[in-house]
Amino acid sequence: MSIQRPVPPPRRSRGRPAKITRDKVIDAVLLLLEESAPDEVSMADVAEQLAVPVMSLYNHFPNTSELMQAVADHTFGLFRMPVIRNGAPWEDELLAWLRALAKHFRRYPVALRMISIEGRATPAWQRIVSPLLRVLQSLGVDDQRAALLVAWVTSQAMGLIYIEDFAEPARRLTPPVSTEDNNHEGWVSAVNQALPAVRREQVFELGFRSLISVLQEEVEK
Repeated sequence: MSIQRPVPPPRRSRGRPAKITRDKVIDAVLLLLEESAPDEVSMADVAEQLAVPVMSLYNHFPNTSELMQAVADHTFGLFRMPVIRNGAPWEDELLAWLRALAKHFRRYPVALRMISIEGRATPAWQRIVSPLLRVLQSLGVDDQRAALLVAWVTSQAMGLIYIEDFAEPARRLTPPVSTEDNNHEGWVSAVNQALPAVRREQVFELGFRSLISVLQEEVEK
């Protein structure tokens, strides 16, 4: 449930009041989403961010739900799927899609908050998943099995992308690992020293290729 906060009246200035556009409203929401989840942002919060009367927002959006859907459309509208050559294997298409996802969320972290609104996947996110659906349909996967595979692929991919935001910085601060087995102490120390050099792109590549390998086995059942 959104928390409604009282909005102080905007400061009056001489001349015409600032013109509020849909784009300005969306930009204000994006700033708020850097610190808050979508269901924590109210029209009052947005009005306060813009220093305008809350009623002026309703000229552009009838309610918070419509506003958040517009923000999701904007955020995922920036997603760019690489061009895939004709006749390329479906594995190449999905790998390109997964890499593009990782790149998009790295560039626009707030997009992670726009996958679902009010407990449901946004239409904008569902459009992003369409390459995966097309691949499964082309492979003749039935709808029930496809639903399971879509849920699994997206949860695995998004989990990896989300976790790496925290894991990569943590690897650079990895403390020395002690072991009671002196025979392995040197090896563990060498691994530990190499961890800070592991980059998220390497982790993504290994994870995405592993994901596709499992998907190959599943669609062949």
